[in-house]
Amino acid sequence: MAVIVLGATVAGCANSAPTEIKEWPTVIDSPSADLPPESRLVSPDDIPTSDADEQAPIGSIRPDNREPKERVKEIHKRGRLIVGIAQSLNRLGYRDPVNGELVGFEIDLAREIARDIFNDPDKVEFRYVESRNREKALRDREVDIIVRTMSITKTRQESIEFSAPYLTVQPRLLVPKTSTIERMEDLKDKTVCATNDSTSASALHNYELSKVLATRTWTDCLMALQRHQADAVYTDDAILSGLQAQDPYMRLVGGDDQVNHYGVGIPLQVDGKPSIGLTMQVNDTLERIRQDGTWVRLFDKWMRDYLGPASMPPSSYRTDEEARELARTRDEAEKQRLRDEALADTTKAPETAAQTSSTEE
Repeated sequence: MAVIVLGATVAGCANSAPTEIKEWPTVIDSPSADLPPESRLVSPDDIPTSDADEQAPIGSIRPDNREPKERVKEIHKRGRLIVGIAQSLNRLGYRDPVNGELVGFEIDLAREIARDIFNDPDKVEFRYVESRNREKALRDREVDIIVRTMSITKTRQESIEFSAPYLTVQPRLLVPKTSTIERMEDLKDKTVCATNDSTSASALHNYELSKVLATRTWTDCLMALQRHQADAVYTDDAILSGLQAQDPYMRLVGGDDQVNHYGVGIPLQVDGKPSIGLTMQVNDTLERIRQDGTWVRLFDKWMRDYLGPASMPPSSYRTDEEARELARTRDEAEKQRLRDEALADTTKAPETAAQTSSTEE
């Protein structure tokens, strides 16, 4: 199952402030302790590089002047927006340790999208989606949109739609305060942690590491770092700042010239039709929160303490020619996907037959 239903949250949660944990849990300081669940140590050469060194993504779809009930008729009729989110990314999307409510920058952003559709920020149903299942959750229509640290890449645009960017991030390193690591070049012969199937993990292919610790969640990376099972955690500064906020003995270092942008993930089709209306609706909200100061207020509330001041990334919209080019690319990608599925089915068939024969004997 790709998602876990968390339910609609109650009114008033959008005003929750970040909760600081006053007492820190005791961490088992032991490299020999078991690795976090579903984690594995791999060679950097075994890390997929599908999103690395690719061309810049194409812009999103410019919003029109229609009303929400025209753009997203079925969602409006349903009466709630279903959003895939994280529930353990501190400051972005997580459960408040005091009251158990879902809070964070991306949670509040999802509420703003719901506000513009229903005139009510609480008409939203949050569903937990693991990072590796984000595209599947959209493809299987388990959620309407994904607001979960999803970097906009041209490769991902082959299978899903993206909004305009809502947050600019830069890959950096999280290390213990006692570490001698200061920059990316210091990673030689080190073990670096990143989550499975993330763009961060793909980028580690470019560095002379000893090992990559691939985990299920970023919280697992923090645990491994605390246990000295990894020398550093590598990912976007927005995610790392949340981990740093959980452990005062960690610090952010390094960084390079690479910049990524998070966008809202949207399925290519809604009710059998292109998701143009839904994409326009999300982008309309992003334009609104840029103009009325909501974005700055949310960023200052959740992220500024660790990342410093920032401004919302500029909107990027595709031209007609870019739209035609993207449509051709998506058609080719879909044909290739179908060929791969057919080949996989053909490969599995003899194995199944052999197993059946063996059983009968």
